[in-house]
Amino acid sequence: MPLFFGLVGFINTFLLWPCMIVLHLTGWETFELPPTRRILLIVIVNSLTSLVSDILWAYAMLLTTPLVVTVGLSLTIPLSLVAQIVIQGQYSSALYWLGAAIVFFSFLVVNHEGKGE
Repeated sequence: MPLFFGLVGFINTFLLWPCMIVLHLTGWETFELPPTRRILLIVIVNSLTSLVSDILWAYAMLLTTPLVVTVGLSLTIPLSLVAQIVIQGQYSSALYWLGAAIVFFSFLVVNHEGKGE
């Protein structure tokens, strides 16, 4: 399994860039740098965040089952509600909280079922 994840990155690095260069040179898709440094910083931070997220996802796949990891990704729904309250001070309706509770409960059920195997 670690070989698979390593080869995915290797193949993307060496096979994706030539395609992007061809697309740029033919004019089908032009690539250019962002106009300001702030946008460039946002792109870099977003790329690093995505990289860390993918590494942690792959590591979680090795430690648990694919089902638990995939359902665990849905925990972003309840966490985004909490972050919305803490950061922006916006409160959601009871229906949103009900949906978040269902998502959280489903994660607990799937995680509990995974321990029994």
